Amino acid sequence: MDSTWLKSRIGAHVTALAEEIGPRPPGSPANRVATDYLRMVLGATGLEVSELPFSCRWWDPGPAAVQVGGAWIDVAPAPYSGPCDVRGQVRRIGDDAALAEAPIEPGRILVIHGDLVSDPYFPKAFPFLDQPEQRSRIDRLEHLQPAAVIAVGSTTRAIPLLEDGDLDFPYAVVPRSLGDRMRDGREVGVRIGGELLDGEGVNVSARHGPPGPRLVLSAHVDSKVTGPGAFDNAGGVATLLALAEAGLPAGAAVELVFFNGEDHYQAPGEQAWLAATDLAEVGQIVNLDGAGVVGHGTAVSMLACPQDLEDRVRAAVARRPGWSIGPEWYESDHAIFAMRGIPSLAITSAGVHQLLTSVAHTERDTPRMVDPAILAGVAGFLEAWLREPSRVGV
Repeated sequence: MDSTWLKSRIGAHVTALAEEIGPRPPGSPANRVATDYLRMVLGATGLEVSELPFSCRWWDPGPAAVQVGGAWIDVAPAPYSGPCDVRGQVRRIGDDAALAEAPIEPGRILVIHGDLVSDPYFPKAFPFLDQPEQRSRIDRLEHLQPAAVIAVGSTTRAIPLLEDGDLDFPYAVVPRSLGDRMRDGREVGVRIGGELLDGEGVNVSARHGPPGPRLVLSAHVDSKVTGPGAFDNAGGVATLLALAEAGLPAGAAVELVFFNGEDHYQAPGEQAWLAATDLAEVGQIVNLDGAGVVGHGTAVSMLACPQDLEDRVRAAVARRPGWSIGPEWYESDHAIFAMRGIPSLAITSAGVHQLLTSVAHTERDTPRMVDPAILAGVAGFLEAWLREPSRVGV
């Protein structure tokens, strides 16, 4: 494969997705532009391209502010909160015992802190993990019928404390310096703008080779509405597009799957794809997410892999300067395969988790974060992997 050509094509695709289209949450018009772009590029390669539709809600952010002591103070909008303009007396709740004992007082502003904000809350409709303790807390908060909930905690964490369009109350997250001013019985105001909108999205797939058992190569096309999503994950998408344009090896049974919803609180695209797919025909998956970050090596993680496959992966990685075997991680689309026992490889950047807590999902995740030369090396790895029938695992 021509590395110079690959770098050029990967760079062009990253620019198109992260710069020209920009933030592309599932269900939004920009997301549809992105999936149309994938269909156009893949269609030109001659591959069999298909779309799998789904419905979801998307969030169009607006300003948010709280009023304490007569002054309105701007706060970061909380993802997927419904809008509101309310006033009420504060009820502070810091642990499960206080939450259980709190009286039902419709119209209160509940300020949760302490033990109740130690970890992010999984959305009620998140399909792949259940947290009974968290769900019990959310049920109780909804039962108390607050006018709004204010969570006192970090406003800069990569995974927000609250991100759930299905909650029965509007919510915001404020820093401790502000939350400490919201004392019991004090009247405060809460204004949250933005909209929750119904939308439609699609997963885009392209098949190559004979029908039946196959290897899946995947990358998620969506991003949060809060950032252009260059290394998370336009770079991974661009790599698979360039690989398809270069030509997949003859005889390789492979499906390119561009999931649409990895960064959505309901994972709607992943749920749609699982419902429509016979997983018995998926022998192995290689997922790209967060790969190609400037100044970082490339890491390959293995999940649910038999020993012989692990040995082949380690040998292939050892032949590539700057590559390493990474730890197991589950925060991407490969997890839905690994938890079902399907051998899964995840290709990302070494040390990516630090970036996921500081840059991902923000306006700083621009094409400057992505090195097309590194991603050209990833495309070369995938092409070589597909040329070895024994490595497909089917």
